[in-house]
Amino acid sequence: MSITTHMLTGATGFVGSAILLELLLRTNDPIVAIVRASSGQTPERRLHDTLEAVAQGFGLDEAWRSQLGRLRVVAGDITAPGCGVEETLPAARWVVWHAAASLQYQDRHREQIERTNIEGTRNTLALASALGAELFHHVSTAYVAGRRIGLVAPVPGDLTLVNNHYERSKVIGEQLVMASGHRYRIFRPGIVIGHSRTKYALNYNGMYGFLRGLIKFRDVLDRTQPGLSTRTVVQMRCDEVGELGLVTVDEVAREVVLLAQRDAPVGIYHITNPTAPNVAETIHTLFDLARLPRPTFVNDEAGYSTLDRKLSERLEFYRSYLVNPKQFCRASVQDVLGEESSPGLALPPEQILHFSRGYAAQVEAERVDVPVSR
Repeated sequence: MSITTHMLTGATGFVGSAILLELLLRTNDPIVAIVRASSGQTPERRLHDTLEAVAQGFGLDEAWRSQLGRLRVVAGDITAPGCGVEETLPAARWVVWHAAASLQYQDRHREQIERTNIEGTRNTLALASALGAELFHHVSTAYVAGRRIGLVAPVPGDLTLVNNHYERSKVIGEQLVMASGHRYRIFRPGIVIGHSRTKYALNYNGMYGFLRGLIKFRDVLDRTQPGLSTRTVVQMRCDEVGELGLVTVDEVAREVVLLAQRDAPVGIYHITNPTAPNVAETIHTLFDLARLPRPTFVNDEAGYSTLDRKLSERLEFYRSYLVNPKQFCRASVQDVLGEESSPGLALPPEQILHFSRGYAAQVEAERVDVPVSR
């Protein structure tokens, strides 16, 4: 019988690189990573540089290096038919991991979002079919839940409830997987943040993007009038009792690989934090870090001032995380993993600071002083 070989897309991304390292350390199987050339770098160099950075950032010892002989890098592009793979791939018991995705959400990026998240999924499924893959692992997002509230079961997403083009594309991507005829597991991470121990993040979206938006908003205020940011208390629509689904990247990678190793049934799995932090506390902490007065929380936007609306527009993508309070049912994960499932990571304000402080300093260092408006 041929041996299991893993094929991975998105290996140079935040979650994909963590999954790749987990596969290198937890299995003895061959791995094929489909990687685009970019910025004058070969696919091999791109992936090597990414793994070096992530392994160092995660504080891994040198054990992962001894496993690189099992890793093959294949040039490709998920937005091309057949994922742009021109090399001949061997007969094997293929297991596909599709972790590549676009995190854009705005109307002006709709074409790119759909090309990556919808057509990219369709092309990866077609390649899986051509290879006769036994399993298709699809990395989605817990926020296909859209405007659902309360306890969200691991069920198909509803296109009538999505908040933006990103969520829509991920719902459609899941639909393609479920209709493909492949055996599948759909993994839905929450809002992914850095490593649980080292706090390292390969790139900065989600919580970090929210923080970046706050710092830039503060700068706009102070360029308009010196010290205006310290005197401006904005209103923000927020369900104060809700949870913010922050989950560390290493726990995401650990759980999805464990679910695969334990031969979890076909289905949908919420890869989320069972001890997710409170929304209001987390927002307060990020405002403190951005050196802005804490906001006044409101239930609707009817009484927004001009500045309130400007901040709301700047943080448009993140608004859906702050309203429609929800928790994600992890029963399907716990049924398979039992005591191996994540116990959760408590994220009180001091922990949020630990995860965010370094990135805030980086954003501050990159600021360009602009003359105050006259």
